[in-house]
Amino acid sequence: MRPYLWLLFASLISTHVLAGPVGPNADQRVGEGLMAALKGEKQKAWDILFPEAKAGNIIAMFHLGNLMLRSPEYPDNLPRAEKFFKAAADRGHKGSAAMLAQVEGMLARQNGTPTIAGTSGLPMPKDIAAAKQAQARMQAQVGRFVGEQESVAPTATIKMFIADNASSAGDLVEIAKDAKARFGQQVAFEYYVLIDQANWDPRRVFTPASGSVPLTGFRPDMNGVEASKYGIRSTPAIVMVPQKGRAKILSGAQSVITELSAVLR
Repeated sequence: MRPYLWLLFASLISTHVLAGPVGPNADQRVGEGLMAALKGEKQKAWDILFPEAKAGNIIAMFHLGNLMLRSPEYPDNLPRAEKFFKAAADRGHKGSAAMLAQVEGMLARQNGTPTIAGTSGLPMPKDIAAAKQAQARMQAQVGRFVGEQESVAPTATIKMFIADNASSAGDLVEIAKDAKARFGQQVAFEYYVLIDQANWDPRRVFTPASGSVPLTGFRPDMNGVEASKYGIRSTPAIVMVPQKGRAKILSGAQSVITELSAVLR
């Protein structure tokens, strides 16, 4: 073999050896951070997500905002949540923009408590109006992200289960709006993400494209415990659970209104 070919061969071998194994990419690291947050391992989640957020990853910013929002043990958790949601919202993430409005409302109420002034300890009319506006804004945001707070028990509950196809929830979200307009508090909607702790890959669920879907309102269903109650074998799946009677697996989002009409008539 010619000498220069030996040199080329040796160079290729040394390059391959020096390169070593390829580490996890940004999406995988964000997924690991999200999984740690879901398990309640907040420090681990922070250590993974914060460097990704500093590098400009808007999904990491979004999840850090949620992590701070759920960490009242830190006295500055709300300002920190606001900072992360704003950074992601400024880059076009719709879910972060909606959550930013929620946090700003919480901060306004926290920092804007009316003081006793002059001759009266009663709140001024402008204070009452501001409080009512903040309450309405908060109710709207809470309803979008964790489900509306029902004052009466619903007659029927619709449960949506997904695993790695968050976009499929879009149809149900629109159907849910229609059902709420028709039936009001007679119907409730719940959203679940099935998580197989051994194989689940959050990159297939939490993507920039899913920003318009209320992913924050999805509850983790670890190892499909909730789904197994209804005999669900594949996702996406929709189950109608009436207050009286047996639960029923529906054929798709388009059948929700029909099935509800039969139960609530």
